[in-house]
Amino acid sequence: MSKVPEGRPRRKRRERGPTEKEFLERLEVLERFVVECQACQAENPQHWQYCAVCGTRLATACPVCGCPLPPLGARYCPHCGMELPKGEGEG
Repeated sequence: MSKVPEGRPRRKRRERGPTEKEFLERLEVLERFVVECQACQAENPQHWQYCAVCGTRLATACPVCGCPLPPLGARYCPHCGMELPKGEGEG
């Protein structure tokens, strides 16, 4: 380790940003809550089935089994039984 001359403060190490692995993990968490429309690139909440900007259907398949999604209001996937998130305005 090198000596620092007296009277000169030692430089602080610059904090490094997240590693690529940490960045990808953070991105994955974000993607659980936000869906990007493939048509207009607008960000929409994950439970929305249609883009609020252009009206394109956002999700057409169950994320677990890949089968077509049931109509809005269904509580479970009819193929694998995964609980579906409630849409806004549903009671």
